[in-house]
Amino acid sequence: MKRNVVLSLGLMAAIAFGTANEAAFALGQRRTLAQSTPATQVNSTVVKSGEWVSADHPTKGAVRVVTENGKTYLELDEAFSSDPGPDLFVLLHKEGVPRNYRDSDFVNLGRLQRVSGSQRYEVPAGTDLSDLNSAVVWCRRFNVTFGYAPLNS
Repeated sequence: MKRNVVLSLGLMAAIAFGTANEAAFALGQRRTLAQSTPATQVNSTVVKSGEWVSADHPTKGAVRVVTENGKTYLELDEAFSSDPGPDLFVLLHKEGVPRNYRDSDFVNLGRLQRVSGSQRYEVPAGTDLSDLNSAVVWCRRFNVTFGYAPLNS
């Protein structure tokens, strides 16, 4: 009962004083960027895109590199999924089919946020995208390619 009262009060406060996003959060609902941001505020251009290919673990879905308001992002779509692993990272790699993992071969975008669903990673400013030919889910600990997506312009 106490939990329901707290949730109800939080919902009423979010509706009365907050935004639609805060109200949705209070209801336990997720909203995507497209749902919560008016289209007039987002100026997004797709630079590269591709489909995931399974390597050592099943990996599927689509990926795209977009520029938006002067920044570049790698986006995994809602259909993205891969197996869990102990030390997974998202990379942009020079090779279309990645085989080598020397530091000079890739740009590390950070740890994989989750093994399924849409997610977004900021690409460091100044990264030369013309030299990067795939997105990769890679296990650093065991040097294993879970999956990769060759990127087409």
